[in-house]
Amino acid sequence: MSQTRKSPATIPSTLAPVTSVKLSQAASDTDIPYTMSDEEVRNVNLSLRYKRPRSDSSPVKNQFEDFKDEILLMLTTWKQDQEIQISKFMSEQKASLSKLMSEITELRLQNIKIQKSNTEIEKSIIFISGQYEDVLKQVNTLSKDTQQFGNNLQILESKTQDLQQFSRSSAIEIRNVTQNEGESSADLTEIVTKVGSVFGMAITKGHIRDIYRLPGKPGTNKPIVTEFSNVQTKQQLLTHAKDFNRRHSKEDRLNSRKIGLAGDLRPIYVADYLPLTSRKLFFATREFAKTNEYKFCWTTNGQIFLRKDEGAKQILIKSEQSLRDIPVPQ
Repeated sequence: MSQTRKSPATIPSTLAPVTSVKLSQAASDTDIPYTMSDEEVRNVNLSLRYKRPRSDSSPVKNQFEDFKDEILLMLTTWKQDQEIQISKFMSEQKASLSKLMSEITELRLQNIKIQKSNTEIEKSIIFISGQYEDVLKQVNTLSKDTQQFGNNLQILESKTQDLQQFSRSSAIEIRNVTQNEGESSADLTEIVTKVGSVFGMAITKGHIRDIYRLPGKPGTNKPIVTEFSNVQTKQQLLTHAKDFNRRHSKEDRLNSRKIGLAGDLRPIYVADYLPLTSRKLFFATREFAKTNEYKFCWTTNGQIFLRKDEGAKQILIKSEQSLRDIPVPQ
C-alpha cells in the first residue's frame, strides 16, 4: 500500500537553500533515491526530519490551559478569602487593641488618681499623727497638772480639816436624839446636862459656849454639836462616856430613856466632833472595819484610828488612800 506524502515543511533561513528539482518522470517513493542527486537527497531528508510545531488548537494544550485557569481561579479565590479573613482579623485585633489601649489609659488615670489619693491620705495620716502626738503631750501635761491639783487639793482639804478641827477642838457630837418641832438651844442644853448627869459629871450652862444641830436630810435625827468653853471639859465628858459604856452592857448603855426622852428606846452616842470630810472618812473606815473584821474603830481629837484585835497596833487613817494601803487577805 502506497504511503501518503506530506508536503515539505518550510526550511528555516539558517539552513542551506533548497534548489528546485526538476523531475523528468514520475517515480514512486522507493525510486526517489535513485532519481535524485546526493545533495538533493540530503536536502530532502533534512526537510523530512524537520518537525512542525503543533497548532494552538491542540486538545492537550486546551486542557492544560483550562486546568491552569482553574488553578489560577482557585488561588485567586483562596487569596481573596485569605485577604478578607486577614482584614477581618486585623480589624478585630485593631478594635481589641484600641479597646485595650483605652482601658489601659483609663487604668492609668485611675492609678494616678489612686496615687494622688494615697498621697493625700499619707499627708492626712502624718498630720493626724502629729496632732495625736501634740494631744498626747497635752494629755500627759494635763494628767500631771491634774495629779498636782489633786495633791494640792488634798493638802488644802487636810489644812481645812485641821482648821475646822482646831476651831472645834472643844466640841462633841451627840447622835440619834429625836428632834422636836420648835426646838431651842435651851432644850439642847438641857439634853447635854442630862447626858452629863448619866455619866456622873455635872455640866452647867457656863460650860457650854455654843450648841446647835448639824444640817441634814429631812426626817433624820441630826447630830447635836456642843462646843464647850474649854477642851478639858470636852475630854472629861468623853472619858466619862467611855467608862460608862465599858461598865455597862450594850443594852444598858446610854439611851433615850436614861435622859428622859419619850418614845421608843433608842441608843444615844457621844463622840468627838468631826468636820464633814472627817465624818465621811470615819463612815468609810467603819465600813472597812466591818468588812475586814476589825474589832475597833474610834476617833480621838479629830483623828480616826483602826485596830484589828486587842493588843494589835493601832492604824491612823488620814484619807481613803490610807484604807487602800492596808493589806487585805484574799
